[in-house]
Amino acid sequence: HPGLLVVTPATPADMYGLLRGAIREDNPVVVLEHKMLFTMSGEVPDDQGPMELGRAVIRRPGKDVTVVATQVMMHRALEAAEILAREGISAEVIDLRSIVPLDRTTILESLARTNRIVTVEEAVETASWGSEIASLAATEGVYDLAAPVGRINMGRNLIPYSPPLEDAVIPTVERIVEGIRGTARA
Repeated sequence: HPGLLVVTPATPADMYGLLRGAIREDNPVVVLEHKMLFTMSGEVPDDQGPMELGRAVIRRPGKDVTVVATQVMMHRALEAAEILAREGISAEVIDLRSIVPLDRTTILESLARTNRIVTVEEAVETASWGSEIASLAATEGVYDLAAPVGRINMGRNLIPYSPPLEDAVIPTVERIVEGIRGTARA
């Protein structure tokens, strides 16, 4: 919806900074919290000011493949990047922090460096922010792509209520490793 901004903090410091940024924003802002992050603790600098909405951050630099994720999936993508580093695959992990506005510059600059991109999201495969990034890569980053855009998501499944069934649908570190590995070697 035009004029509606959406932020997706993955760390306590980002929650604090993005919430302060949202308060100062003239447009309405939806702050999406993830229930799996409620127990997370972390440092929040005393001088932490409001963050600019629409600015992604590179959580791990890399040279072989760009991985874009948010919230819990970003933490799982970092775990996957650690595992892949032992195999010689260097994954750059971008934490979007904001879905709307989307930090197109950070994404496209990373794609230009790595020539491969993978999205990791806890969403169905259609009409998602991952679809938007795939579209961005296919239109504005097409000449940088050395492989098809990788997409790791829930497929066409709804999130079930049962925790074991949730685990079967929501991307795990193992599925993320597999998906990144496939794109990096394509």
